[in-house]
Amino acid sequence: MSANDHRQPPGPGPLASLRYLANFRTGDMRHYEDLFARYGDVVRLRAPGAEDFVMAFHPNDIAHVLRTNVRNYPKGKRYHELAHVLGWGLVNSEGELWRRQRRHVQPQFNHANTLKFVPIIVDHMEAVLRRWDAQPAEFERDINDDMMDVTFGIAGEAFFGAALQEHTDTVREAFKYALSIALKRMYSLVNPPLSWPLPSHVRFRRAMERVHTVIDGIIDGYQRGAGDADNVLVRLMGSVDPETGARMDRAQLRDEIKTILMVGHETSSVTASWALYLIAQHPEVHARLTDEIDRVLGGRAPTAKDFESMPYLAMVFNECLRLLPSVPFILRSPLEDDVLGEYHVAAGSTVAIVPWVTHRHPEFWRDPLRFDPERFANHRRTADDKLAFIPFGAGQRICLGEFMGQLEGKIMVAMALQRYQLRLVPGFDPRCRGFISLQPVNGMRMILKRREPVRAARAAPATRGEPAAAESAAAAPAAPVAAAPAAAAMRSGGCPFSARA
Repeated sequence: MSANDHRQPPGPGPLASLRYLANFRTGDMRHYEDLFARYGDVVRLRAPGAEDFVMAFHPNDIAHVLRTNVRNYPKGKRYHELAHVLGWGLVNSEGELWRRQRRHVQPQFNHANTLKFVPIIVDHMEAVLRRWDAQPAEFERDINDDMMDVTFGIAGEAFFGAALQEHTDTVREAFKYALSIALKRMYSLVNPPLSWPLPSHVRFRRAMERVHTVIDGIIDGYQRGAGDADNVLVRLMGSVDPETGARMDRAQLRDEIKTILMVGHETSSVTASWALYLIAQHPEVHARLTDEIDRVLGGRAPTAKDFESMPYLAMVFNECLRLLPSVPFILRSPLEDDVLGEYHVAAGSTVAIVPWVTHRHPEFWRDPLRFDPERFANHRRTADDKLAFIPFGAGQRICLGEFMGQLEGKIMVAMALQRYQLRLVPGFDPRCRGFISLQPVNGMRMILKRREPVRAARAAPATRGEPAAAESAAAAPAAPVAAAPAAAAMRSGGCPFSARA
């Protein structure tokens, strides 16, 4: 039976579809939940004058898109709106360009090279903790801003060395504005060319010019032999494609660095912020986790090897990524007609994979709205259930920074809880919004209280010249459970996290 012989996916009518598409621009994840609850695992939005927008929520269909038939599912025109900001680095490139760039970039983020970043992560988190230490014994902070400072500092030093430090604010603000424009265009039915002299377009071009000027200046400095001897940029400048013997040209090098810098800091910072938020909301989890951290670290700075002795932290971290995934959706566009579930999907449509919903799928998660780190204890991945948990994507385009993101987030969370007790400011609503990453759009206002110092453990932390051993692999999701009606599972009592959206 051909793809054309299958029926169309269920979904709302054209006018309601337009409303959903407009609401997607707000980043409110409740709209995806609502579509799943109403229509099931495959949902089609059909708006006049636009391509079909199809959502695939079931792990089997996700496996088909990201693994089995991956060559039919490039990222497509909507995702490529990000190319105006990030260029044609690994996030946006396709085909042979993507394969060539992957050969250059992947070695920079293997376990051995990632472990060299551990002292950098510790140093930048320690700098924030020293700022906290200068406050009164109990004080209020927007920890999302602080976590962003940490991860941008880590990314800048690890990827550029010290060369980016004086330009940090310029680059961050320029990226922030440029990405806001690109995101609006991703969900707009009509996008005028950015060359048109609209005020927002002029400001966008000026923002990207500032980013390019900074990056080009850093590259020029390294080409003159100035600066640090070893960082990701220096390694990429010297990288030779093992298959072709070619090096990256200036434009491609700039695009890869923009991609690594932007993706490498934003997702890590929001993951740490949401993890501290969820831990603060669950006193029993907080108590058990801080007990593990105190027992293993004893007041000293962590090393990567320490996380082999902190299984509960891994469970908590994975449960945070399940409920509040840092990357809330993945977009693809089929080159040819295809079938998802029992339904026809047209070539040229936009297919959205939404981890936020899949991570709550009642067929794979028992009591899916409950924050329960124990669901990640003592379970092995199976062929049927592993794509029910995809915080870093899946298939050949799985995030290269998965190991670094896990390691970075765990170090930041462990160091924060080691020294401080955190609780949400009473009545404060962070309002989660799914854009490129899952953002707390109101920040993350928390009250911090210093803990009593913990007796130092005997083991010594790693130094910058002495990377620690690799941490153990992340736990896998729980085995599948009996299916429950989608609407009941997604709506019963309301999702405590989408309700704040």
